[in-house]
Amino acid sequence: MKAYLDLTEHGQARRLRPLALNALRQYDLAWTRLRLVTNDMNGIFRVDTSRGDKYILRVTLPQGGHTHDHVTAEMDWLRALAQETDIPVPRPLAARDGSLVVQAEAPGVPEPRLCAIFSWVPGRDLAEQLSPANMAKLGELMARLHRHAQAYRPPEGLELLHFDRVFPFPEPIRLFEPRYADLFPPDRKAIFQQSIEWVQVAIDRLKASGEPMRILHNDLHQWNVRIWRGKLSPIDFEDLMWGWPVQDIATTLYYHLDDSFGVMREAFQAGYTRISPWPERYPGEVSAFLAAQAMMLANFILNDPNPKWRVQAPEFIARIERRLVWLREQYESTNW
Repeated sequence: MKAYLDLTEHGQARRLRPLALNALRQYDLAWTRLRLVTNDMNGIFRVDTSRGDKYILRVTLPQGGHTHDHVTAEMDWLRALAQETDIPVPRPLAARDGSLVVQAEAPGVPEPRLCAIFSWVPGRDLAEQLSPANMAKLGELMARLHRHAQAYRPPEGLELLHFDRVFPFPEPIRLFEPRYADLFPPDRKAIFQQSIEWVQVAIDRLKASGEPMRILHNDLHQWNVRIWRGKLSPIDFEDLMWGWPVQDIATTLYYHLDDSFGVMREAFQAGYTRISPWPERYPGEVSAFLAAQAMMLANFILNDPNPKWRVQAPEFIARIERRLVWLREQYESTNW
């Protein structure tokens, strides 16, 4: 049998389907059809039932710190948001034994996978309807999540990731390994190293501020938000971690670092401040965490075993370098 990591994305999905079926059998669902939605990262399957209901079954990719504790916290926060707010989040479905997270395996998949089932969230990706007005709605949505998280606490005893260092995910830091020396000539390496120092200073200032950490979505970009009849629904909470709101904001704004950045940031901030005060303590604090997101993505692409990411690495790293230079210039211009 061919090694799992040597398969194409579609080939891996074929191996995941029996695993998804084994997970599905742990639920009291009168399902009639299981269809692949995507296997770009996690294995995402649509489940149709005899009653006409639709669900999402997620087969979680093990990388990225997605441990049982981590997925348990994700499900618990979604449950709390569904019960305590009117934010239209995907509602986790309990398995037959009451668990919100199950484990399943199948031949040809190298390890057991954590699986969960959620209610279907209607609509389209926000990416298809980006506008300043919808960015303002996204700002409102994030502020509401932050407000809920201020009082929310995950179940006791769970070991979760903390955004108290430049690279909070558990993967090795590959940026300066000798095998990637061709991607990091001296000038580029210096830019990355200076950016790491800049971000660490920003983190140290947050730690010294006395503001307690709270749970963050940590990946609320336009492909992780659905829009339906003008209302936004956040999805894909799997990268949640302890941190500070300004870090969450930067993660969202990173995906708008283009010619529209100023307009989109202004709209997002306007929406956020309808709900809560803007949490940036000094000019350029968001820029530091935009740089953090850039470097985390650079490290991600060097860790990901998917061949298609490796092919893109040279162009991707060069683009990250340009963004780091621009962000630092913006920071220095506002703190002169």
